[in-house]
Amino acid sequence: MAASRGNLRRHNRSPVESPIQVLWTDSSGVDKSVNGRTIDISEEGLRVKTPEPIDRGTYVTFSAPKIPLRGRASVRSCRQQGLTYLVGLEFTSGLRWKPAPPESGSK
Repeated sequence: MAASRGNLRRHNRSPVESPIQVLWTDSSGVDKSVNGRTIDISEEGLRVKTPEPIDRGTYVTFSAPKIPLRGRASVRSCRQQGLTYLVGLEFTSGLRWKPAPPESGSK
């Protein structure tokens, strides 16, 4: 009997939808760039929807100015969903994301 693996994530995900640009060099040495959308974010990574796949293990540079967040990440997962791809990114170089503290109400 197989045991359930459950949720193995180290950090909770927060839904965040924002435009994002992702840049990388593919396995044949061609520079690539796509515009996508963020789906959710955690302290150590984010999930994005892109129009084309990005190979697992690829290092990317990304910019999501509306969050605001930019930096480098490695591709941890990529799976097709209809005509788009869900790409899981793990931040590198010590990058971390923290949600903005809630605004205090007016007195």
